Amino acid sequence: MTLLERARDLWRRALLEHATPGELAFSVALGVFVGCTPFIGFHAGIALAFATLFRINRLWALIGSRVSFFVTLPWIVLAEVQVAHHLRTGAWAALSARDAVDHAREWLFDWWLGVVPVGAILAVLFGALAYGVATVRRRRPSPAPPRSSESHS
Repeated sequence: MTLLERARDLWRRALLEHATPGELAFSVALGVFVGCTPFIGFHAGIALAFATLFRINRLWALIGSRVSFFVTLPWIVLAEVQVAHHLRTGAWAALSARDAVDHAREWLFDWWLGVVPVGAILAVLFGALAYGVATVRRRRPSPAPPRSSESHS
């Protein structure tokens, strides 16, 4: 078996691991929730560990954990800090998306508290999206295998 064939086989098995729509939804939701935590730089490893522990699809948990990449991270941090700070004090924090990551340590307590509501909402939304896509894909008929171009005389 060549290296390319082994890679394709590994990719196929990763896609099919615990691949019911419910399992895929839970995998994505778990990954998204982990991706919303302040463990920046460790989201992938944590998502893989939890997916292994819960016996769900590791690939989709990993993909879900990428919810907080460089474009979305400031907005997620801002939402978590603002929601928690407002719930805790009744006022909004003096913080913008541009400064959210730079000043995250100052707002760490609110960031941690905000993981629960914001992370849960994002996890449910992305998990529901994954469930819908997986359900539609499961209902779609499989494509026919390609025909051989050789003519048999």
